[in-house]
Amino acid sequence: MRMAVVVGLTLLIFSAVVGAFTYRYTFQYQLEQVAELQSQLVRTVKVQAEIAAFTANAQIAREVLDGLVANPTVLASRLESVDGFRFESGVRGGVGLGAARLFQLMSPVDHVEVIGHLVLVQNDAEVSRLAAQAALFQTGLMLVQLLAATTILVFVVRRMVVGPIMRLATSMQAIVPGSESRLPIDDNHATDEIGILSHSANAILDAAQTAIQKVEQQRNALEELATHDPLTGLPSRRLADDRLEMACNNAKRTQTKVALLFIDLDGFKAINDQRGHDAGDRVLIEIATRLHRCVRADDTVARIGGDEFIVILGNLPDREAAAHVARNIIEAVAQPITDQAVMLQLGASVGIALYPDPVGNPGEMRRLADQAMYGVKRSGKGHFAFASLP
Repeated sequence: MRMAVVVGLTLLIFSAVVGAFTYRYTFQYQLEQVAELQSQLVRTVKVQAEIAAFTANAQIAREVLDGLVANPTVLASRLESVDGFRFESGVRGGVGLGAARLFQLMSPVDHVEVIGHLVLVQNDAEVSRLAAQAALFQTGLMLVQLLAATTILVFVVRRMVVGPIMRLATSMQAIVPGSESRLPIDDNHATDEIGILSHSANAILDAAQTAIQKVEQQRNALEELATHDPLTGLPSRRLADDRLEMACNNAKRTQTKVALLFIDLDGFKAINDQRGHDAGDRVLIEIATRLHRCVRADDTVARIGGDEFIVILGNLPDREAAAHVARNIIEAVAQPITDQAVMLQLGASVGIALYPDPVGNPGEMRRLADQAMYGVKRSGKGHFAFASLP
């Protein structure tokens, strides 16, 4: 009896200490996760935000900020440019910059000049509520598991079943968390203490496997958001930059060429303005499909924002191969699109930069291709031009 009291008091004190530590640690971890999630959200929309600040486009700014504020951990957001353009979304008034997180916006042209800031105001009440909820759940789960495991252990020890416990411990050590392996349950112990312990351990393993799978799914979803355009499923600017670097490195080894095609849709703004963003989204999805049909399986088609796309062509023998693809793209985009019984017409202006001649630096290719594309715009649209060094 005395030993039971001592064990009970010791367990109570230990549970209180561990529970307090678990709550504090989980609460702080959740706060850090929210901050990281907000940073990831900003990285996801940063390209659109930079375009909005650079062009002073209120529509794009509204879409970016409304998307951020839709997250319950964000109370308000604001987009500011150094030229005086300013757009807000969310709760207004009573929120100072001291309560906000500022993210620099760089020029989409040279990615060097700071053109403004994206301001994020955290919903402290909601964040604290979510963190406390997660911390309470995790602490309660830990305490329940601790209490269950200790109770089972004391009961088994009193019954003098050290041998079965040792065999059970050996089996548990062989199981890797997250695997499909489970503890074997002998028929002789199916309903006794050893069986209960085995079932409980297997339930914990099931929960651990489920938690690991959820974490992996969340990680994959975050990676998908960071590297792919959520509308078209195409690679984003970040992933396209990586693939361009790889293509140029391969071209250096194989003595071939790489072409970067910078594509801007002619007439898309009118469709977006006249028929709405839903129609514009459907058009962008169709254009993405057509662009894929114009390239090889190992080439890259990426959407870098708004109505702008890039295509990376590797292992090219000469510049004529790039010109051939550009002509196919212009022809494919020019084909009418039927959207809800309405015929829509678009065009494409394409700027092309080649590596390693004339551009020997992959980092300069997009800038020069962009300049070539704007030259096409100025000269009448609907065709392509190769970039040249000034």
